[in-house]
Amino acid sequence: MASSSANSAAPIWIKEVTAGSFKFEIYMKEYPSFESSPIFTFGGHEWRLKCCINYSKDVHLWLELISDADAVKATIEFTLLEKNGGLSWAHQRVTHTFSSKARLTDMALLRVLRRGLHPEIYVTNGCFYVLCTIFIASDTTKVKPNHSSSGLPSDSLIEQLGDLLKSKNISDVTFEVDGEIFNAHRVILAARSPVFMAELFGPMVEGNKKRIKLEGMMAEVFKDLLHYIYTDKIEDVGTKFNQHLLEAADRYALDGLKKICEDRLCRDITLDTVVSSLGLSDEHNCGKLLDYCLNFAAKPENLLQLTLRQEYLELMKNCPSVFAKLSERASASLDFKKIIYKK
Repeated sequence: MASSSANSAAPIWIKEVTAGSFKFEIYMKEYPSFESSPIFTFGGHEWRLKCCINYSKDVHLWLELISDADAVKATIEFTLLEKNGGLSWAHQRVTHTFSSKARLTDMALLRVLRRGLHPEIYVTNGCFYVLCTIFIASDTTKVKPNHSSSGLPSDSLIEQLGDLLKSKNISDVTFEVDGEIFNAHRVILAARSPVFMAELFGPMVEGNKKRIKLEGMMAEVFKDLLHYIYTDKIEDVGTKFNQHLLEAADRYALDGLKKICEDRLCRDITLDTVVSSLGLSDEHNCGKLLDYCLNFAAKPENLLQLTLRQEYLELMKNCPSVFAKLSERASASLDFKKIIYKK
């Protein structure tokens, strides 16, 4: 259970909504602002949330380990809640190893939202709300499958789950996505995705609904998302579709699918895709994809062509941190400052 020593003047209030999920009510102040929550406990450790809103009105969130402990590996997910209590698109996720021996690195920092909180979407009575979910990793022992006793092929369960998705039998939740209808099973979605767990079995608005309408996603993307959830498999698709699928995987915290998409995007980098993939890597914390894109874009022959493209100018404006990394990467090999800053 969460615990706090909050007083009446505390800028951040905490409420544990489900095991491992905490709802923070953060009082808005003038920009810039930096606030800390009361200390709370989870998983046998003490934690504290920190929130910073800078001059650009970007929302940054930290989770800080307070307890003295070594090698606490945890996955942290922050999601801004909309005024109606539903989960928004503004979310970020990171896996971090906390240690009391490295005090300067035992914070997990994420930029959840760029360019400000829109009051009509997020702010109620001068406050906005953040859902923080903590998953603490435990040691597991991998055991090789033994087929001798049953004689079943290793993928029999996967095939049966795939058939269950196709047959729509005993489905108990329906999704409407881009005008198309998809039937699914709450327990399977929740077992595979902590976001679905929070939406379907937590205090979210969707929990009591049998039909849920999803915004901001293409029907074909959601179809492939469901296919992966049920079968752990995904077909190799084009770059643009992989970008949409990576966004969906990150939205529902499907790290395996996200890694598959990231690997495919790294493989298929071209002059036509590198700028959009750079923005995507920044938005969804894809370190490998960012590194591959920077290496590709920093090549002299590629950078010369990219500076003539409109999407490159938009990257400079919308992703200054990525642009700074590209500038640094290019300058490490040759003096490209004139090229990079060309208008």
